[in-house]
Amino acid sequence: MEDVARTARVSTATVSRALNSPDLVAPETLARVHRAIEKLEYRPNVYAQGLTTRKSRLLGILLPDIHGEYYSELLRGADAESRRLGYNLLVGTEGAVGRTTDDQVGDGQPTAKEDPSGSPGQGGDAIPSLLLPNVVGFVAGLAVMITEPNEKLWAQASGTGLPLVVIDESLLRNGVDRVQVDNQAGTREAVEHLLSSVSPESCLFIGGPRENFDTAERARVFGEVLMHHGRKPSPQQLLFGEYSVEWGRQAGEQVFGTRAAGPVGVLAGDDEIAFGVTQAAKDLGLGVPSDLRIVGFDDTRLASLIRPQLSTVRVPMAELGAAAVRMLVERVQDPHRHSVTATLPTHLIVRGTSSPSHPTVR
Repeated sequence: MEDVARTARVSTATVSRALNSPDLVAPETLARVHRAIEKLEYRPNVYAQGLTTRKSRLLGILLPDIHGEYYSELLRGADAESRRLGYNLLVGTEGAVGRTTDDQVGDGQPTAKEDPSGSPGQGGDAIPSLLLPNVVGFVAGLAVMITEPNEKLWAQASGTGLPLVVIDESLLRNGVDRVQVDNQAGTREAVEHLLSSVSPESCLFIGGPRENFDTAERARVFGEVLMHHGRKPSPQQLLFGEYSVEWGRQAGEQVFGTRAAGPVGVLAGDDEIAFGVTQAAKDLGLGVPSDLRIVGFDDTRLASLIRPQLSTVRVPMAELGAAAVRMLVERVQDPHRHSVTATLPTHLIVRGTSSPSHPTVR
């Protein structure tokens, strides 16, 4: 800063104002400072700035994993919104934070959208200890995605004392900002669509871990819609496992090994499960959509690569990350405002896998 000040013929205080409060600097002086910055290739150290101003321009976001399109899209939205608002984003994975190797979900399957190995993320710069005490004073606020009951993780996140936004967590906690997707509307639309061409007795839900918030909500709404059509779902119509192609294939083999005559309708917990189910059907010589009519969830790129293309419930993945960042910045700037919950819309995208009039693929 001294070099910049000397080159621009101003004080270091003026350089500081030019960087942090440019509206307080005369336009001609501001231009001179920026010319000096360009000439000297000066880059401010955001960490040092935070120590000086006691205001961090860093936001933390903590996810169960960073592998796969769901998380990459969420991070893409969060990163773009952070930069638009003048912040940098520090990404971490929960990994071992708040979870032991003995923690299991539902019937023993890995955590939703989490690497089954339990490893703390697969990115070189991911910070698995983001919730540890040394983050306090380092980031201005924290967004954390909690996909299932995890009191240890919640205690560590809330214990930082940082401005906090929770993503996907559905337990009622007063005074906490949260961002979630409208699982009810998307699920209801998908099940009604399947029941337009499949009997309630032949309609199934194949989801992720039983305790996962998204899975539990979608299973609940699935059951409500079937009951509205006069059918209480049997245990065989509600299958829980993990968010993976492998689980979808396994569940598909189980379903098609005991199915009655006529087409089967499936609402899958995500597009990967849906892909596994369709592969199991094709391996058994069944046709899609003549024998299997299936709808996924998320609308990832995989939905457009499957043949026929996959009907799916579109989740605004990038907007989920962007909304969390916007809400977090608002909380940082106004710590005493009332807590809010943002629910992002979902809607059904009908493609070939659930349309009886579509040519069958085997």
